Amino acid sequence: MHVSRAVVVAVVVLASATAHADRKWTGYKLVPATTVRPAGVLAAPSSNVIFLHRCPPTGCLVHSGAMDDSRTDTSSIADPGDHVLSAFKESTMVWDAAVQCVKDTYAPFNITITDVDPGNVPHFEEMVGGTPDQLLSGFGQAGGIAPFDCGEIPNGLSFTFDVWGSDPSELCWTIAQETAHTFGLEHEFSAKDPMTYIQGYLPKRFQWEDAACGTNGPGQCQCPHASQNSYRSILQLFGVGAPSPPTVTITSPTDGKTVTPNFGLFIEATDDAAIDHLELVIDGAVVDMTATAPYVFHAPTLDLGAHTVEVRAIDTTQMPASQTITITQGPPCVDAAGCTGTDVCVSGSCIAGPAVPGGLGDTCQGNKECLNQVCAAGPNDPLMHCVVACDPGKPSACPNDFDCLSTGSTNVCWPSAGCCSVGGDPRGSALLACVALGLVLRRRSRR
Repeated sequence: MHVSRAVVVAVVVLASATAHADRKWTGYKLVPATTVRPAGVLAAPSSNVIFLHRCPPTGCLVHSGAMDDSRTDTSSIADPGDHVLSAFKESTMVWDAAVQCVKDTYAPFNITITDVDPGNVPHFEEMVGGTPDQLLSGFGQAGGIAPFDCGEIPNGLSFTFDVWGSDPSELCWTIAQETAHTFGLEHEFSAKDPMTYIQGYLPKRFQWEDAACGTNGPGQCQCPHASQNSYRSILQLFGVGAPSPPTVTITSPTDGKTVTPNFGLFIEATDDAAIDHLELVIDGAVVDMTATAPYVFHAPTLDLGAHTVEVRAIDTTQMPASQTITITQGPPCVDAAGCTGTDVCVSGSCIAGPAVPGGLGDTCQGNKECLNQVCAAGPNDPLMHCVVACDPGKPSACPNDFDCLSTGSTNVCWPSAGCCSVGGDPRGSALLACVALGLVLRRRSRR
């Protein structure tokens, strides 16, 4: 439900000269709610068309009024009277690039971006040109401004001033932010989102994340919510447009590889919004799923022979993508036998060894650097290493140059030279000292 407010100016803090020298104010002016909807009811928007109005040589005429009406170029935030915004002075090449960028930014949603006047039909409008003093007082450093009431403003008229120079990405960023204000979105402290003040990460795209509100730091939201998900908010209002499917790649094992029991699958998956979850499908049946990155599966027990392995990625708009490989399930490995290349044998399964970045024994600083997602610190080693659980009761519990050490709650393969090899038998008194002191594991946190 919209929050009815008196007309006040929401002043945005100017970015610091050192960190954000080229970023001017963009903001919104709070106006009385124009529509009231019952709580929890998502009504259809007044229009799904955004008209990007490039102010011509004669300028853009703006009338002031109690309510916005893009069809008559009436603005609720302009000073009383009529105003003329001067022409947009940048080249057609800059304009076309900015328009295309705005189209790309709104592509995931059922929104039409046009720079052709749709006429006397409902639409949102972004006037681009002029300077803030030509529209209203008190916003001398403004790069853009929009009306705002925590919900959609039908036929909302917002503004991007011609103060950004010839950078289409800056124009695109501002246009996206000001038009989204008329949908009820406020500023976010999220660097990759158009609703932010944070520099970099151009072009910015609406993000599927529960971001803190705020400009130059996290702050309290103006509207009745603790955080803001810009992608979800626009999706709920307008529906799905033409979002791109996610990308998914099985990085290990490779197609055609012979694997050992309970082999690990390592997957990279990205999306222009966010990944909802991944599914592991073996021989046509879904056997596991995960929603936690980095994405790793461990295969169930399979019969010896060939199997089809598919990984499906589903994004937050429920668009799927998949990759399929064929593997051959082999017998358990014993020592080095049964593993190929740089893989090593741990408790009957072949895994990436120290020669592979993120493999067993590789040095690390955090879990995400390890293929098995566990980076551990030992008491007698200044370095941290990628480790994997082991079963001391199984043959070949750990490969050569590794020991299966107890941490109290589990056992891990730890490099002998890094922890316990001080000359002589690595399984002697030095090993017992390591076991007595134990290892400090930094396990991957789950969100």
